[in-house]
Amino acid sequence: MSWRFGMIVTTTVALLFMLAACQPVRDTRTTSAGSEKTLYVGPELADCVGVGPQQCLLVKENPDDEYQYFYSSIAGFEYEPGYTYELRVLVEPVENAPADASSLQYTLIEVVSQEPAMATATEATATEATATEATATEAAMLEGPTWLLTSVTDANGVESPVPDGVEATATFADGSVSGGAGCNNYNAAYTLDGDSLTIVPGPMTLMACPEPQMNVEQQFMAALSATAAYQIADRELALLGADGQGLATFTVQESVGLTGVTWVATSYNNGRGGVVSIVADTEITAIFDAAGEVGGSAGCNRYFSSYTVEDAMIAIQPAASTRKLCPEPIMEQEYAYLAALPTAATFAIQGDQLELRTADGALVAAYLAGGE
Repeated sequence: MSWRFGMIVTTTVALLFMLAACQPVRDTRTTSAGSEKTLYVGPELADCVGVGPQQCLLVKENPDDEYQYFYSSIAGFEYEPGYTYELRVLVEPVENAPADASSLQYTLIEVVSQEPAMATATEATATEATATEATATEAAMLEGPTWLLTSVTDANGVESPVPDGVEATATFADGSVSGGAGCNNYNAAYTLDGDSLTIVPGPMTLMACPEPQMNVEQQFMAALSATAAYQIADRELALLGADGQGLATFTVQESVGLTGVTWVATSYNNGRGGVVSIVADTEITAIFDAAGEVGGSAGCNRYFSSYTVEDAMIAIQPAASTRKLCPEPIMEQEYAYLAALPTAATFAIQGDQLELRTADGALVAAYLAGGE
């Protein structure tokens, strides 16, 4: 009887080994927790702004698409400017990623191709392809940072430095340029064609300010209207007139990071389809820490919440708060602000300004950096 039992055990073990040998080998490059993706990488790096100023790869997922900023890194990929790349990468989620880091990890699987940016079938095609890549790269450089005005030309054609205490900025994005003009905020439309740049001023606020702010504002808006071309070199932007004369010069305004700053709200969405200013003599703040917690003053009470970010995406959980009572206008403001926060889906930092927006682009709240 014992020899029969021994044969049964031996036969069972052998069958288990045979079944294991017949299982398919798992492809370690693609798992249930990750996926493969093809990325096309452009020939130059571009200045960009995430939670701070940096240089980004220009990447697209389809050859016919336009390049987009790529804020993450690709492990194992050694980038060399002057070449276009086709890459196969593994995209995996990152568990317990820091609040200001990407929740996705990219790892190189294969460099499918690496071609010099000028390499094409014919000289004509090469020229066209190079011009297209250059336009995309230059546009990306123009649209990356917030530009801080350093000098502007007056009505006599004399270009002078911007006086201390006066700040004018320009942020280019998706055909719209906006910022502060020295006193008021402005919006304008722009079009690009190579190094040609046309700016058509649009609406702006109508606040009155003392000199020299108003003088700089008038000169700055006149320079925008007269712009016919632009140049970027050494992180400086020059707006040029039709005759090539300089109209205004800018430098990159260094942005602060999302975390470790006291953001002071300047406006918020009241939940009734409008963006309103903060009630006089009250202050609303937001402080984001690296551990994923956010809190501050809601105008009357202190509030506490948590958040996550991925590139320019943000998710804020409904907040808890203390229970102090304040006059009705302040309480109404507080309720509306705290109700607006969880609707935020994206954030953008330009210089010392932070904007939270919904998924469809509506403003949730706008802030200025108030200190460390």
